Amino acid sequence: MRRDNDNERTTDSAGAPSSAFELRFLGTGAADHDWARLGASDVRGSAGTLFGGRVLIDAGVTGLENLTRFGVDPAGLRAIVITHSHDDHFKPAVIAKILDLRGDGAERIDIYCTPQALEQLDAVLPAGMFQGHAIRSGDRFTVDEMRFTVLPANHALKDFSEEAFHYLIETPYGNILYALDGAWLTRRERLLIGDRQLRLIVWDATMEKAGDWRCFEHNDLAMIDLMMLSLRGTETVDEKTICVLNHIARTLWPEDAAEAEAIAAAHGYLLAHDGMRLELKSVRDGGRK
Repeated sequence: MRRDNDNERTTDSAGAPSSAFELRFLGTGAADHDWARLGASDVRGSAGTLFGGRVLIDAGVTGLENLTRFGVDPAGLRAIVITHSHDDHFKPAVIAKILDLRGDGAERIDIYCTPQALEQLDAVLPAGMFQGHAIRSGDRFTVDEMRFTVLPANHALKDFSEEAFHYLIETPYGNILYALDGAWLTRRERLLIGDRQLRLIVWDATMEKAGDWRCFEHNDLAMIDLMMLSLRGTETVDEKTICVLNHIARTLWPEDAAEAEAIAAAHGYLLAHDGMRLELKSVRDGGRK
């Protein structure tokens, strides 16, 4: 199987840009949810988000159920992009099942992940089922009309030499920062974002309240508030920037969904939930969502 190591890669698909761009939040939970009870009102799936109906970010423990619960046909996926190799975000056996359901006639899917994660995929998946792309922070790649910049996240893996990633995603509908998992923004990723204005940020919000020990690799609301204040000072965000809180821990937010949503709204944020759709209208049309 060929592995790409160039700094810039492109995966194109025919078709003109549409007038709107949809994000579908398929799984929005942290790793403390009881996934044997997936489907219960108090259980969120493992993290996974569908961009433009074609690009899936993360496929962990409930990655297949995330698709089937919300009627997403695996054959329509163009690429799978992995943030890091913890099994609530990356499960090779689950990815194998997703690819198997695509059928014999489906185009070969592109998978972007660390070299270490790619080795795990090689051990499980037949080479003809996917095209692996080993990526590192600072790399860029394009899928359809989405241009990804790989950002270094502050999130520790068992193998300290392996990176965890956030992504800057530039689209005709505005720039998106996808920041699961990780605490704060690292100085290097802030430099990679540069002077681009962000239309949407998907924040790791594992904790509601400050003071939890997980703050060294996950965010709480106070941390997000401080980052937003700083980003406003550099005009990276403004009052129109949409902030979505994701990767919600069962034990670190109120059990009542309405209460949790009200807390997020009081800070000016949206609280993601499994199955939530968010639509961005074209920047040229002046639309938001």
